[in-house]
Amino acid sequence: MDEEDTDMEENMSGMEDDPNDSDYEEVRYTLKAKKVKRGKWKLYYDNRSFKKEWLDLFPWVEEDPDDPKFAICRACNKKIKAHKGILDTHQKTKKHIKNISGVDDIEDDDEEQPIKSEKPADSKSFNAPPQQQSVDQILNDDQFSFFTESPIDAAHQAITNLIDKLVEKYHDKRVENLRLQNQIMYQLNRERANSVRAEKQRKLDRHLMREANEKEAVEFQMKFLQEQHDTKINRMERERDAKLKAVEQQLMFTRQEYERKVKLLDQQLQSMK
Repeated sequence: MDEEDTDMEENMSGMEDDPNDSDYEEVRYTLKAKKVKRGKWKLYYDNRSFKKEWLDLFPWVEEDPDDPKFAICRACNKKIKAHKGILDTHQKTKKHIKNISGVDDIEDDDEEQPIKSEKPADSKSFNAPPQQQSVDQILNDDQFSFFTESPIDAAHQAITNLIDKLVEKYHDKRVENLRLQNQIMYQLNRERANSVRAEKQRKLDRHLMREANEKEAVEFQMKFLQEQHDTKINRMERERDAKLKAVEQQLMFTRQEYERKVKLLDQQLQSMK
């Protein structure tokens, strides 16, 4: 709450809650407008300023030379928020009508008076603070019906619709981009998986080929060793056969020599007889 609102609420708390007090009504409706100002219509209120055409509609008003957001009532010598609804509310107050007409006795006229909240007849209730209304009740009040009919509200609604369409279009584009990105990532992952699978298959083929070559080399080496062994065995057998044959020949020659000597001895013995 800004300093101006604080001062206004302090002044209002010091007032008696009198239905016939025009200052109380004006301050109450100004506070209602300020409560709305802090909500949906904050930007709307901040950009409001005095308009020259109000001089024809409200002849008793003039622009505040110090602040264009305020107007001055020459009849009441009061500083009022520069807003058409607030000015219209002010001109219906009893104090303003009294100052304009110069008549002291002015009867209550429900059609010209601003809408007032019902209060109990007990005199003690006038000292109680005014009942606060919710934002929905304030927006539904006839005093603020001009909000939904203002060009600024229509422009705000059009901008909101445009932003919604742009956001929806952005989300659709984003979803489409994500879908394309997912497709590309799926394709890349699939190609990467195929590449990894092919690389594993190539490694397996190389491993099997290396094992086959090693097995073939071992078989060739075993065959070579077997051939060497067989050759060596054959050579040893031939050498053995040759030695046996030589021994047999030597034995045969020795036997023949022995028989020849025996025969020669027999002949010598016979000749000696």
